[in-house]
Amino acid sequence: MSGKTRKLDFSKDIAAVATPELKTIDMGMPRPWRIALNLVEYQMQMIFDLTNPVTIGRASPESGYNPDIDLGAYAGSDRGVSRDHLIMKLEGDRVVIVDNHSANGTKLNGEWLEAGESYPLRHGDDLQLGLLQLRVELLTNPFG
Repeated sequence: MSGKTRKLDFSKDIAAVATPELKTIDMGMPRPWRIALNLVEYQMQMIFDLTNPVTIGRASPESGYNPDIDLGAYAGSDRGVSRDHLIMKLEGDRVVIVDNHSANGTKLNGEWLEAGESYPLRHGDDLQLGLLQLRVELLTNPFG
C-alpha cells in the first residue's frame, strides 16, 4: 500500500477504516528545538538543532579547544567572546542560556546576566556576547 492513496469508505465504522501505521515520530520520539542565531553585523544566520547542551564561544587552536558553535570567524576574539562563553540548553520544555563565567559578560535584551544562572530564551531575544550582537529565532518548538 506504500505510495498509493487509499480511498476511505466512510460508510464503515471509522475505527475499522483507520489502520495504525506507526512512524518513528508517532512513537513518542521528540522533535528537537531548531534555533537560528543571527549575527546582526554580518547579516548571517547559524541554524542548529538543540537536543543536548551547546557551548557557544570561540576556538583555541593552541589548546585544541573547539566549542559547539565557534564565533571566532566573526571577530569573536576582538569583540570579547570567551572560549567557553555561553551554554544553551533545555530545562524542561524551554530553552535557557547560562553565561559560563565569561570574561566580558553576556546581555539578554540589554540586561546583564548573572554568571552561572539560567535565563529563559524567547523568539526574537537579543543577545550580546562581549560586544558581538546576536538575535535569536526559535524556529521549531516541539511543545507548541
